[in-house]
Amino acid sequence: MPRLAPLVALLLALTPQPTSGSNRWLRHSPEKKSNEVSSTFPYTPEQASKFIGAQHWYESGIYADKGLASHYDGYFCLCSCDATPEGIFCGGSGVSPDGSKVADFLGVFSESRGEGWEGDLVAFNTDHPFADKFSFMEPGSAANYTGVSQSLGDGSFVWRGIMSGVDCASKDHCYDSCQQSSSFKTWYDNC
Repeated sequence: MPRLAPLVALLLALTPQPTSGSNRWLRHSPEKKSNEVSSTFPYTPEQASKFIGAQHWYESGIYADKGLASHYDGYFCLCSCDATPEGIFCGGSGVSPDGSKVADFLGVFSESRGEGWEGDLVAFNTDHPFADKFSFMEPGSAANYTGVSQSLGDGSFVWRGIMSGVDCASKDHCYDSCQQSSSFKTWYDNC
């Protein structure tokens, strides 16, 4: 539990605060000066739907127990995404080329303070939990990401990768993981 204290303090420091006299949350607006904020909420269901689908990823990583692994691949499956005033929240999974599930995912995406978008993802239901940080130009587009393990000792790792962007060519790799999602089925059927 003592290890969580710095993380909790960081999360509290990064948590937005309501404005005086209002219960509305403020979000930074890229078109404003860096010290100004906007009370408009640009996240829409249309934007959220652009994240849904299958992407092909390639990454390289260094592992404490086995060293460098270069240019391996898999599939990133976002089954459902919803827009809120604070960001776009998604659920899905990762799938190996052989069809086995790597992990389940929860992610959040938002416009960055600069140009483009950013996101954070956590993996669970896996023997090796990890977190990824994304940067990309628009919802559903190609992305760069960096991942780190949440384990210690010889199970630790870090990686860097690229994603193709939502692509119908990868749809069958994500069908088993996402077939229960009506949003994914709509995307799949429209490919």
